[in-house]
Amino acid sequence: MIISTLLVVLFVGECNAFTPSTAVHEVHTSTQTSKSYTYGDSQYANCSITPQEQQQQSLLQPTTEVVDPFEIWGKMRLGLGSGPGSNAEGVFWVGGGSLYEPLTGEILATFEGYDIGKGIQINDNHIRQLSRKIFWFRDPITGDIMKEYNGQPVKPIVYDSQMIDYHRGEDGSITYSVEASLRLLKGALPKMKITSQFAGLHQMMINIPVFLDVPIPEDRGGGRYQAWEFYDYNVDPSFENHADRPPTAVWCRQGSVPPFNMDSKSVLRFSGHRVDSYDELPERMRIEVEREYPHFTTTPKDEEEAIDQAYSGKR
Repeated sequence: MIISTLLVVLFVGECNAFTPSTAVHEVHTSTQTSKSYTYGDSQYANCSITPQEQQQQSLLQPTTEVVDPFEIWGKMRLGLGSGPGSNAEGVFWVGGGSLYEPLTGEILATFEGYDIGKGIQINDNHIRQLSRKIFWFRDPITGDIMKEYNGQPVKPIVYDSQMIDYHRGEDGSITYSVEASLRLLKGALPKMKITSQFAGLHQMMINIPVFLDVPIPEDRGGGRYQAWEFYDYNVDPSFENHADRPPTAVWCRQGSVPPFNMDSKSVLRFSGHRVDSYDELPERMRIEVEREYPHFTTTPKDEEEAIDQAYSGKR
């Protein structure tokens, strides 16, 4: 998840050292070095009911399949890997929601857009994300893209580029870090973990918490940028019937959203799903992109472009 200078809508954390990257197609999908999604003693990867228990209750034969959380995350989020669910060109997460005034629940604006990202396999335990994201605020009555609110300008949320790293945790979780972003968040936030569990046999739930309390440079207005966010993904880890039952995402946030509310209490909720090509995006999004943001049809081509665009911006 930028409005154009402050709102953050993707994962953030502390940075780790860069290591040489390998091509996307070199992902080692057969390597199982992280804990599987079975009930164990990890507080991060425990399931309320294991696949084996669920199958036994359903009078089915217990499964011996091992599911690698790190591999599933890379494939679901970025199309990394091979076989069903993979897409080396990158994937789109598209959807919408509303911006609410705190306490009253008044809808200040509707909110829609998408993220496009692809993955690079650094090594068996390290994935790099290259991505862009763009979101528009629309009038909740007319549906028109908002240009102003109470006399203040309203602009789309635009991230020309981000580079985010994911690391396999020994406890079955995944850690993440922003390596390049317009919001200058590298190393500025507490470490958080992506965690997961099964719901039944064929649904994996993945949760990402984000907590922000970052000083704003004086040349950008000063003060502090404060918010909390939660991302919740659902996916069939086999990626069977992927086209008919795509992975889904819900994102909730409370924090500053200029010019609507600067007191860190505005509430934003977004729900969406994954598509695998630009042509699958809604027509009205494609019209805006092709008119104003043509580079948003594809991901950054490499790390160099991602870093350059993240800090210099194309607009």
